[in-house]
Amino acid sequence: MKQPKLSDLKIDVSGTKRMRSAMAKVKKIKITVNVDEEILASVRQMSEETGVPYQTLMNKILKDALSSRKKDESRLDHLEREVAELKKKLSA
Repeated sequence: MKQPKLSDLKIDVSGTKRMRSAMAKVKKIKITVNVDEEILASVRQMSEETGVPYQTLMNKILKDALSSRKKDESRLDHLEREVAELKKKLSA
C-alpha cells in the first residue's frame, strides 16, 4: 500500500478540537495491575494490528465486557435473586 505524502494531508483543526474536548471530559485514573504475560502479549498484538494503543484497547475490552455482563443479566435472573433473598429473610 502506498504511503500518503505529508503535503497531501489536510489538518482538520475543528475536528481535532472536538475530539480533544470529548477526550478531556472522560476521566481516567492511573492504576497498577498485574496481568498474565500471554494476555498482555495478545492485547499488544491486537494493538499493533488495529493501531490503537494497548492501554486504550485494554480499557475498551474491559468496558465491553462489563456492559455485556449487564446485558446478559436478564430480568428473570434479577427476580430469582430477589426471591432467594426474601426466602432467607423469611426463614430467619
